[in-house]
Amino acid sequence: MLLSVDELTSFWVGFFLLIIVMLTKLEKTMKKTGTLFLLTLILVTIFASCTKDDSGPVDMNYIEGKWNFNKSTATSGAFTIPYSTDYFKNEDGCNKDYIELNAGGNAKYGNYTTACAFEEKTGTWTQSGNTITIAVSGTSFNGTFNVASLSATDLLLKIDGTYSGQSGTFNLYFKK
Repeated sequence: MLLSVDELTSFWVGFFLLIIVMLTKLEKTMKKTGTLFLLTLILVTIFASCTKDDSGPVDMNYIEGKWNFNKSTATSGAFTIPYSTDYFKNEDGCNKDYIELNAGGNAKYGNYTTACAFEEKTGTWTQSGNTITIAVSGTSFNGTFNVASLSATDLLLKIDGTYSGQSGTFNLYFKK
């Protein structure tokens, strides 16, 4: 059974606290520099092992289906912030906007506008490796996206570019 990122983080925090208690007891017999060196080594090991790698291969078998828009973020440098535009957010009190990727390369984009008025546009999509290209006329949901993460229930699409004069990554999160 694989552990989630939260479970792994909790494990490592508990492990780290145990090491601190042990080091505190050993501190009476060890020199302060030895303790600091060991503590630094443990911290580096913990944080290096918890890094998530989004650049690896993604199982694209789950890509087809209806994906409900969940949220968007923008990442620049070490900062990730919530980000929304008129087209990349759900209207309060309405069903969620979605993108539906069907067999044969057909795509549907469902958008709930003000007062929950529904509009659906159709287009196409293609896949090459971990990249999908979506073309839906009459919407801003067009382009080439890196599929950074994909499971039976979650999809993360990333677009690298320049936003408001800053280079970064635009992240779109979807749920089935």
